[in-house]
Amino acid sequence: MQKTKTFAWIFYLCLMGISAGAQNEKKADDDKNKEPLVTKKNVIKLNLSALAFKNISVQYERGIGKKTSLALSVRTIPLGSLPFQSTFKNIGDNSDVQYDLFKLGSFGVTPELRWYVGRKGALHGFYLAPFFNYNSYTTTLPIKYTSGATTKNGLFDGKLSTSTGGLQLGTQFSLGKNVVLDWWILGPNYGSASGTLNFAGTLTAQEQTDLKTELEKIKNDVPFNAIKSYTVSSTGASIIAKGPWGGLRGLGFSLGIRF
Repeated sequence: MQKTKTFAWIFYLCLMGISAGAQNEKKADDDKNKEPLVTKKNVIKLNLSALAFKNISVQYERGIGKKTSLALSVRTIPLGSLPFQSTFKNIGDNSDVQYDLFKLGSFGVTPELRWYVGRKGALHGFYLAPFFNYNSYTTTLPIKYTSGATTKNGLFDGKLSTSTGGLQLGTQFSLGKNVVLDWWILGPNYGSASGTLNFAGTLTAQEQTDLKTELEKIKNDVPFNAIKSYTVSSTGASIIAKGPWGGLRGLGFSLGIRF
C-alpha cells in the first residue's frame, strides 16, 4: 500500500512538471510570435520658416528619458544680400546705411534640453527647453557719408559673434507614423556680442570728420548699445562691437522624420 501511494505521488509530480513545461513552452512560443515594441527616439528636422530668410537650419533630437530629450540645431546663411531689404529699411529708418549693398552670412549652433510636460512623454506635445545659442556672422556693412558735394560709401567688412542663453516654449505634433511638426512658439534669449568691422581706404581730414559724424548716428541707432566704439584715420576706419545682445527664437515650423 505504501508503495502504491509513493508511486501515485511520483506520477502526480511528473504530471505537474509536464504541465508546467508545456505552459512555459506555450508562453515562449507566444512571446516569439509577438512583434517587438520599437521605440523611435530620434528625430531629424528641417526648419521650413527659416528658409524664407535664406537660413538653412537642421535640428537633431533624441529622447533620453521618459519626458526629456536633447536637441542640437545647426544653421547657416550663405554670404549674400540681405533678405527683406525693404522691411529693414523701414525698421532702421537710416538712409546712411545702403541696405542694397549689405552682405550677410552666418553659422550657428543651438544645443537645448527639452522637458515635455504631457502624458505622452518625450518627443510629444508641449515642451520647455533651456538653450544656449551661438552665432558667428560675416558681413559687409556699407555706410553712406557725404563729404562736401560728394556722397560716398564706406564698405566695412568683418565678423560678429553672439552668445546667448534662453528658454524655448514649443510643441511637437505627430502628422503620421513617422512624421512630426515642431512649432517654436517663443524663445527669448539674452547674452553678449563682440566683433570688429574694418574699412580700408584713403580719407582726407574732411572725409574723416564726415565719416565720424555718420558713425556716431549709427552708434546711437543700434539696439542694446552694441557698438562700443569706433576709430577713423587717414587709412580707413574701424567699428568695435561689444556689449549686451538679445534675440528671439519663435514662429518657427520644422518638419521632421522619426527613426
